[in-house]
This record gives sequence, structure tokens and C-alpha cells, in this order.
Amino acid sequence: MTVPASIGRYTVESEIGRGAMGVVYRGMDPALERHVAIKVIAARGGNVPLSGSELDARFLREARVAARISHPGVVTVYDAGREGDSLYLVMELVEGEALGERLARRDFPGAAEALEIVAQVADALSAAHALGVVHRDVKPANIIITRGGKVKVADFGVAKAMGEDTDLTRSGTVVGSPAYMAPEQVRGEALDGRADLFSLGVVLYELLLRRKPFPADTVTSLIYQILHEDPLADPQISRVLGGEAAAFLGRCLAKRREDRIPDARTLAAGARALAAVWSGEAAEGAATLRMPAAFEAPVRPAVASAPNGGPARAPQRPRPWLVPVMAGLGVLAVIGGYLELRRTGGHGSTPVPEEPTPAAASAAPTAAPVHPTPRPTRPRPAPKPTLPPDAAPQVPALVPTAMPTALPEPTVPPIVAIFYCRRGAEFKVSPEETVVTVDGNVLGEANGREHRFDRPGKHLVQLSLRGYRTTWIQIVVDPAAADEIVEVDTVLAQR
Repeated sequence: MTVPASIGRYTVESEIGRGAMGVVYRGMDPALERHVAIKVIAARGGNVPLSGSELDARFLREARVAARISHPGVVTVYDAGREGDSLYLVMELVEGEALGERLARRDFPGAAEALEIVAQVADALSAAHALGVVHRDVKPANIIITRGGKVKVADFGVAKAMGEDTDLTRSGTVVGSPAYMAPEQVRGEALDGRADLFSLGVVLYELLLRRKPFPADTVTSLIYQILHEDPLADPQISRVLGGEAAAFLGRCLAKRREDRIPDARTLAAGARALAAVWSGEAAEGAATLRMPAAFEAPVRPAVASAPNGGPARAPQRPRPWLVPVMAGLGVLAVIGGYLELRRTGGHGSTPVPEEPTPAAASAAPTAAPVHPTPRPTRPRPAPKPTLPPDAAPQVPALVPTAMPTALPEPTVPPIVAIFYCRRGAEFKVSPEETVVTVDGNVLGEANGREHRFDRPGKHLVQLSLRGYRTTWIQIVVDPAAADEIVEVDTVLAQR
């Protein structure tokens, strides 16, 4: 498509991007000598043609309302008008990238960063809602991340200006993204700010779990899922996110608006509290939020294999009471042995034969006198020295050996993100000099390093660099994971 030389009084320099709503150009305002973004609204395909004074009036009315929003997290609207058969909107030029583009290349933020992004969007929505402005089209494509890491929300009021509340089931088309719409928005009901909070909850779900909550292939099935299905019904989600985060996400995605978080300011505060917990920097005000249960369990060593191939028995914990009992039994055994030696004269239990007494000789039969053969006398061993009666036996003292105390079980540090893969991970960490340690083994600098895991299960990864906060992530090797090699795209925060 040919780039026009100008739109209205604005000079067009280049195309920035295009989407379902139209195309965005980079331009110059010659009167004020500043760069601007010019969004040209595309036709909707015959249901609502871009013509007529009613549409122009509605578009300009919504543009004026959006221009009233003054907040650092909102893309400022400068101007609006018609150029031939097209409507255009002139806005602040933001140097950065739409969140939708980042997600399209599977560049997902970590959990704490995702919550902070959502909190900044909620701040912007709070300013708009205070003026009675409902965005109606909150989605990753309308969330811009600046080069400095700040969040800007674009396209306030555009969806309403373009007839967003057209009956979805009748026309089959709708301006905006139905995948992010609230149930009341799908039903064509009157909207308030809580519809935007539902849409923001869909964005948060996608950021944390890396999939959409309503993965339908057709508009009909999508509508059914939004109205009737619970995207948090799978218990594995609570195990991964933890109870606090799952409950927070559940309130964002409640079907009934009365059950949702009441306003954007409350949502922003809740998201930041969870982000503080996940980053391990919870302030006193967030102390009531516990670490997500999925990350509380200590890291346990892998079970060793026995020689026969089965699992080896776990080592028994030392029993402190066994030490004095065994020492006492040893002392009794030594004393008993000594007394037995004294009783037997040093021969143990074998009796020594004695000479026959005269009485015994006279009692013998006389019919056949017997002349006994003299027996050789076995020499007696010299008697062992005896102890005085009042002396206690000198038994070597048995000193109980100190038993090792049980070592405390290691605890898992605060984990900011979980990545799933079938075989390995590629570490695209910023800064690239970040040192990667997997399960206690130092791999070296990240710098696009790829690592293959030798076993399935959970692996603990430490990302550290002088001058930056140490970051911990978890990589789960699962044969059912979507990615064979997952990209670990974490940004370390400076101290």
C-alpha cells in the first residue's frame, strides 16, 4: 500500500504498523514542529460504511473525550478529522513497542513484570474512568511499552466511536478484539469501567499462563466460553500461580460485574502487592499476602536409585534418645563380663575336674577293685590379680559420640517466572553478561546460551550479576510442553 504524502495538515513520513482498525503512520505537525502518530481508521466491510455526518460527529465526540484524559500512562490525543473517505486520529508519538507485538514472538514477561504492566494499565484506566470514559478495547495491541519500560494505553474511545456495541451475534463482526471482551460487552449491555477490568484480567491471564483464557476457533464458540466457561477451573492453575494470585485473577474474570474487583485503583494496588511478594520485596503493607503455595515447597534432592533399580530408602533421622541407652547397655555388658571372670577364676564357664575325696573312695564297690590310671595334671594358669573388695571395677568410660543434628531443609528463593519446555532452554537474559546457574551448576554467561536438561521435572535457575538483583526462575521439563526449547527472556533489575 502506498504511503500518502500527507493527511490533513500533517506530513506523513513512514508507516509504523497496521491492524484490524487501520494503519498507523509516523508524521510531522508542521505548525508545532513535533512528531506525531496518525491513525487512519479502516472501513469495516459494508456493515457500517465510513460516511455520513452521524459517524463523523460520533468520532469527533469520542476523540474530544479521549483528549480530556491527562495521565502519563495514556497516549495523548491531539487532533481528529476526515481525509477523503477516511477518518484519522492524531496522537502522541510513543517510541516503543506494543505488548501485542512482543507476545506475538513469544517474548513473555516474568510474573512480577507482568503484574507491574497490568498495574500501570490500571492506573491509566483509573484516570479515564474518573472522567466517565470506558476504553472498551483493552488488549495487548493497545498497550505500548516505551523504551524506558513505562506503559502507555492507546485508542481510548475509538471502539465506541466506530460502533463497537453492534450486535455481535447478528452482524458477526465487531470493532476491537472479542477475545478480550467482558460478558456484558458481548451481550450488548451498557458498560462501565468494570468491563475494562475484565479485559485487563484477560491480558493478565495471558501474560502469566502464556495462553488465552478463551481459546476458541470461531466467534460462536468464543461467545459461549466468555459467557459460560470458567478459565480457572483447572486446579493446576492454582498450583502454578498460588492461591492468592489465582483468587486475584478470578475476581478480575468474574462473569458478573458485581463480583469483580470494584475499580481500577484497587486492581492496581492488588497487582503491585502480588508483584512485591513474587519479587521477594513485600513491604509491611503487603505482609498479609503469602508467597504463592506453588513456590513455598523446599527444593528436595532427587531420590537415589538402589542397586536393584528400585528407589533407595530415605536416610533415617538420628534418634537422640538412642545415645544414652546404648552407652548404658555397654557399661552393663563390661561389668557383667568382669564379674563372670572373677567367679570362674579366669576359665570362663568350663568346670575344672577335682581329686576324689576319701568319702567318695569308700563308697565305691569292692568286688572288683579298680586301680585308676594316673591322669596328667593340667597346669593351672596363674591367678589374675584381684581388686580389693571395696574397689569398683575399672571399666573404660564410654563417651557417647555426638550424633549429627538434622540439617534444616533448604527453602526455595522467590521465583519470578516459570518456563515450560520439553528438552531445554535458551537464555536471552538482559544484561547478556548475567551468570546462569542451573540446579547449583554454573553454566556461565547467558548471551543466548542454550542448555539441555538431562531429566524431566522442576529445575531451579539463578540469574546473577554484580550491580543487579539476583533473580530466580523455575524451568519445568514436561514432555507435554508446547515448546521444545523455551526462551528465557528475563530482565534483571538494578540494585
